[in-house]
Amino acid sequence: MKNDLRFVIVAFDGLRPDMVDDRLMPNLAAFCRDGSHCVDSRAVFPTETRVNQASLVTGCHPGRHGMVANKFVEPAAGGFLNTADFAALSRADEALGGIMTAPSLGEILHDAGHALAVIGCGTPGGNRILHNHAEALGALNISLHGLDKSTTPGLGAALVEAHGPIPEAALPNLDRIDWVVDAYTQQVAPQQDPRAAILWFSDPDTPFHYRGIESPEAAASIRHADAALGRLLQWRRDSGREESLQIIALSDHGHVATHGPALELAARFTEAGFEIGDGGEASLIPGTCAALYVKDGATQSRLVSWLQAQSWCGPIFARAMAGGEPPPGALPLAAANLEHARTGDIVFILARDEHAPNGGVAGRCLHDNPDIPIGCGMHGGLSPYEVSTVLAFSGSLFASQAQITAPTGIIDVLPTVLHALELEGPPTDGRILREILAGHDGVPPEAEPQQTSAQNGFEYRQSIRADLVDASRYLAHGQRDGGPDIH
Repeated sequence: MKNDLRFVIVAFDGLRPDMVDDRLMPNLAAFCRDGSHCVDSRAVFPTETRVNQASLVTGCHPGRHGMVANKFVEPAAGGFLNTADFAALSRADEALGGIMTAPSLGEILHDAGHALAVIGCGTPGGNRILHNHAEALGALNISLHGLDKSTTPGLGAALVEAHGPIPEAALPNLDRIDWVVDAYTQQVAPQQDPRAAILWFSDPDTPFHYRGIESPEAAASIRHADAALGRLLQWRRDSGREESLQIIALSDHGHVATHGPALELAARFTEAGFEIGDGGEASLIPGTCAALYVKDGATQSRLVSWLQAQSWCGPIFARAMAGGEPPPGALPLAAANLEHARTGDIVFILARDEHAPNGGVAGRCLHDNPDIPIGCGMHGGLSPYEVSTVLAFSGSLFASQAQITAPTGIIDVLPTVLHALELEGPPTDGRILREILAGHDGVPPEAEPQQTSAQNGFEYRQSIRADLVDASRYLAHGQRDGGPDIH
């Protein structure tokens, strides 16, 4: 093993790649230019934070790691599970002996005698997913939502005592993002020297959701998060860590703007004659990407057929139940890398388009998220604006001024880090990004485009595009073909 190497992963929650420029984010823009920049990086589906956090630390799609949505049904953990809820996620972890069904970075490093530290100001549940066994393994995982919502409250308390109190949350979350970076550079790295660390910024995701993608608050949050990255880079130079410290900057998904009020899906299903809810023929988890858990294949077929007739419904994925095939016109869960026992029997995405509502940033969606103001940001679907992400690498291991054009994704971070540390890892869905490494011959891997389509007569057609690189599959875009514009 290269014993002097350390990794820091800096996550900008919800950041769209088309917002990274010298005007708004000069530090990240320079970071991308000067290092190895993966210009076609992609999230996993659903394009939700906790799903992609699990993919980051396992190198797997949700069909393997089991975090199939931000909210899903897990009977062994009591049924419905909101993964943002720290207490509920902790209970599920205990009941299942671990909520994820694939090994994660913290466990792999610990087995090799090393540690992962996590400091984050995203949701408490998301922080836990990044290193859910941290307390048992004696590693730091502190959520800035409080020690009572931290996986390692004892180690978190020691960090707070050494560094100072956690600031109050705000929108944008400027002071907490500063605390994340400063606690790492001033306390965690000098005192604990973990082999790897994840610094998770809640912004710009939260301002996007509650103020709008193009709002002044969102712009302020992006500039401030960029400045925090700049301080980390300056600290690397000043502390003599330019050779040893490898920094990865990424985002977990993009955003589009909500269009119109929440659709109230439950009421629509009920009005159509379906029995939705406990004891009914199906249970609904609403959202801009929604799921239905059904009692049998006949019910599944009726629901899919009805959804296909609704102008507000986009792509539909379904479990093979009746007859061993999904209902006509639905794509199999495997087409979305989502085949898992926890996944809804029907997963459907509300309609999207490429309209720029304010004449600037493109992308709109219908939704069923009443807590999100109309016109503010949302994600979860398969538009390119939600799938496309930031991914760039900087350090002595990586090529300089390299633009990587082959498809890559958040699933590639774990296998690439383990390869750099000369550690064996478990099977993953991601690949080692050899093309970003210093001294690579520069020959890019070839991508094999794939398109999977389904239709139900002439009224409903859909398709999903993906790229296969070696054995790794990256979703690009899913859509209802020829569907009506959203209105």
